[in-house]
Order: sequence, then structure tokens, then C-alpha cells
Amino acid sequence: MRILLAYLLVLVLCPTSSQAAAEKPYPFIDPYKATVYGTPPDEIYRDFKPVSVKARALRVEDRRVPDVFSYSRDMYYGTALQEGEAPLIFIIAGTGAEHDSTKMKFLTQVFHAAGFHVVALSSPTHMNFIISMSQHAVPGYVPFDVADLYRVMRRIKTEIEDECKVGGYYVTGYSLGAMHAAYLAHMDSEKHDFNFKKTLMINPPVSLYSSVKRLDSWLSPENLGDRSVRDQIERFVNKFSAYYEQTEVTDLDDSFLYNMVTRVDLSDEDLRALIGVDFRLSASSMIFSADVCLRAGYLVPPDCYPLRTGDPLMDYAEAAFDVSFEEYMDEFLLPYLQHLNPGLDRYSMIKECSLYPIRTYLKGAGDILLIGNRDDVILGGEDLAFIESVFGSRAHLFPSGGHCGNLMHPSFAKVMVEMVKP
Repeated sequence: MRILLAYLLVLVLCPTSSQAAAEKPYPFIDPYKATVYGTPPDEIYRDFKPVSVKARALRVEDRRVPDVFSYSRDMYYGTALQEGEAPLIFIIAGTGAEHDSTKMKFLTQVFHAAGFHVVALSSPTHMNFIISMSQHAVPGYVPFDVADLYRVMRRIKTEIEDECKVGGYYVTGYSLGAMHAAYLAHMDSEKHDFNFKKTLMINPPVSLYSSVKRLDSWLSPENLGDRSVRDQIERFVNKFSAYYEQTEVTDLDDSFLYNMVTRVDLSDEDLRALIGVDFRLSASSMIFSADVCLRAGYLVPPDCYPLRTGDPLMDYAEAAFDVSFEEYMDEFLLPYLQHLNPGLDRYSMIKECSLYPIRTYLKGAGDILLIGNRDDVILGGEDLAFIESVFGSRAHLFPSGGHCGNLMHPSFAKVMVEMVKP
């Protein structure tokens, strides 16, 4: 059941289409509908000639990788290069997303069409990145994640410069990847390996902790009432299954899936829960990977190691799904950080996973830009006030679109390209 729901969430919350987009206003005013529905398939921005993306891999030769994760020894990423000299833009994926996820494929095509060499990187919270490249294997702590990304990007820079001419470097990312992009720019302002000409933050959180608290709250009794999370998942599966059975299906394409999720009767509570479940699925994969890589005994009992390829993992996956991100931070991440730095407290950890420590830098950095939505469901009033006071005219905020819901809409895509183009 959970596998079916995960498949539906990937396809529904990340719509794609090969149809040409007609210029229409973004249709969804409700932020939860916007976040879940995304952009209607026939309105997705497609004003470019698709280019093939080359899959590549990096490896740390002497790295210890658990046998159960042997398939993920290499870190995978994608490139779309121009034929001649061009600026290069790194794109950082959002929480738990891979370099070739739907949003990343879209952004790769859009920025390549705008004249960039493109390097698409998975989030450091994605299982493959954690296993193959994370120095500490405790994802979600922004300083560690950014240090890992920066180290990977330097290796890629060397490889790309051997293949083609690069006329300057840019960096962008969406959601958590946008926060990472800001910190990468800050790090590079001291190290000067890239000297980024522009940084574009797409739908960023201001505080990772505050945003995930909102997401986790939608799986709490306050939103679900007497239903458990698993009861809610079963309700989703039943609703989608009933629609499938009553519809004449010729192809399980994006149009069918879009019609299904928009026509199934979903309440506001359902929409919030669907967003929360999608995030929880990403977080559970991250938590399981970290636990196994460190042999921490958080989910997998110490006497069950080493896990081998072919070992049954469903019990661990279900246990990971039941862990909220806040529980992971308090019970796993913070104790690990305090082992390394006994003076670190919870407040400091939370602050370091926000934009507040680099507020002064961001306010004075005219080459760091932001695009997002005023009704973003992961932001509160204080977050919007932070964005407006720090970025001023360098922030373009659409009135509606939820969290990345209008990212593929022509109105959003065109402004995004205009902001970052050389």
C-alpha cells in the first residue's frame, strides 16, 4: 500500500507533460491545492527544445559502504552542456529529491535553453548522496550538508573544465536546495573556488525547523482527528483506487494522474495530510540511510548488523516512516552533534539550520536573488517578513502558487530565467 502511495505522490506532486504550454494565469488560489496539484499538464512551460541529459557518477574510492547499499556506492548526477563556451549553473534539489527528479529535469531543460551548461545535483538528504558522499552521514544539518555539496561541486568543476569552456559559475536550488544555494554562495565568498556571479533561491524555507514543524503538524491529531497516519494513507489509496476503477483508462500518463487528484474529493485536511505524507516518505528514507551508515541502532537493532543485500527491510522502513523530523533532530541529529561539539545546544542547532546566521551577508549580497510565493505553505508571517526585509527588490514573490506549485508555470519560469540569466 505504501509503495503504491509513494508512486502516486511522485507522479501527482511532480507533474510532467510533453504538451506545449499555453500562457494562462496560474489557476489555483488555494495554497494547499497549488502545492498538491502543481501546474496543469497542458499549461506547463515548454518553450524550449528538449536536450538529452548525461548521467555521470563520482566515487570516493576507500569509502565504507554497507553491503545493503552496495548499489549506491557511486554518487550520481546529471549534466547538460552547451557546444561552446557558456556559464555553468549548479542546480540543487529539494529535500529527499534526486538529480533526475521531475522538478530537476524541468529546471535542467529551462536553464540549458537559457544558455547555461547545467549540472544537476541530488539533495544531500537523498539516500544516494548520503551513502556515497556525506562525510558525517547525518543529513539535515545544514552546515554539514553544504560542506558536502561544496566538496562535490569542486570535483565536478575540475571534470567539467577539462571538457568544455566555462564562462563563470552560477548556483540555484529549490526548497531546501535554495537554502543550500545561499550557504554555498556564503562559503564561496570566503573560499573563492567559484566566485558565483548569481545565486537564485527558488521557494526557500527561512528556517528548516519551522518549515518541517508545519509539515509534521499535518500528520498530527490536530489535523487528522481520530485517524492515524496509516489510516489516512489507506483512505488516500481507497479514494484513488475508486477513481481508477470508475474511469476508462487508456494510459497512466500525467494527464490521467492530474485529473485523478483534482477530481477525487479531497478536503483541506486531506490536502495537508497528502503534503505531510510526501515529506514523511522523503524523511524516512533519509533517516534509515543515516542509521544504517552509522550503525547507530536508532531503527536497526545492533544485533541485526551487518545488513546484507536481500535482507527484509519493510519493518525498518515502517519504523522510519513513524519518526517525525523533529524526533529525528532531537533523538538522532542533536546527540551526534553534541558528541562532536559538547557545547552545542538545541537552539543553536535549529538556528544553524536557518538563514538567520547569514542574514547580514544576504542583505548585502546584490547577486543573491529569490523567487517564491507569498502563500507558500512552508512559510509563516515571520518568514515572509524576513524575506522582504533582507532581499527587498531582489525578491520576486507571486501572490499564489503554494510551495513550488507554480514552478513549472510559464509566468514563474520566465521570471526565474530572467532573474538569473547572464
